[in-house]
Amino acid sequence: MGFKPEFVEHVTQRRTALRTELAALLPPTAALVLELGCGHGHFLARYAAEHPGKLCVGVDMINDRIARARRKAQRARLPNCHFVRAEAREFIESLPPGVTFAEIWVLFPDPWPKKRHHKHRLLQPEFFEFLSNRAGEGARLYFRTDFAGYFEAVAAFIPGLKTWQPDPAAPWALEHETVFQARAPSYQSLVAVRTAQPATPVASTAPA
Repeated sequence: MGFKPEFVEHVTQRRTALRTELAALLPPTAALVLELGCGHGHFLARYAAEHPGKLCVGVDMINDRIARARRKAQRARLPNCHFVRAEAREFIESLPPGVTFAEIWVLFPDPWPKKRHHKHRLLQPEFFEFLSNRAGEGARLYFRTDFAGYFEAVAAFIPGLKTWQPDPAAPWALEHETVFQARAPSYQSLVAVRTAQPATPVASTAPA
């Protein structure tokens, strides 16, 4: 069954606006530090302050979170830190062609704990493959969660991937307690590194 014309038009307009925003915000070529699900920007603002030479971008779907995160970056005068309201895959698909990822941070994502909802989790094998199209060899993905089931699922499938492998010896690049981390009684972390394996192009998630 095809998409309704009004849906196609809505998606087209949204993606055109996002591409325009990102083209104005980012240089045509850059290696980003990307945080998916940035919340109020506590972590990324601190990271940008400690690494002024790195270009940091946080993405979240909730308007209020992005507004607070932007105010945080403005107050701290962080020209290398930006926050964008967008869905993760649409953000990545809308980036300028020369933009890549040096680091990807996914901190305390929605665990979708019910089994029938696991398909909604952000970190799935196909999403890692999708990221690999923008991540060069040696890029790192940092994942932390307080939900054991989510952690175990991701830790189980990463060794079977060709484009990413776990790196248990990798240091955690920055420890800075976020709102979600402060609420967690415990949590688990892992780091995955991009291999030299060529990525397989992944189709768009919505009509072109």
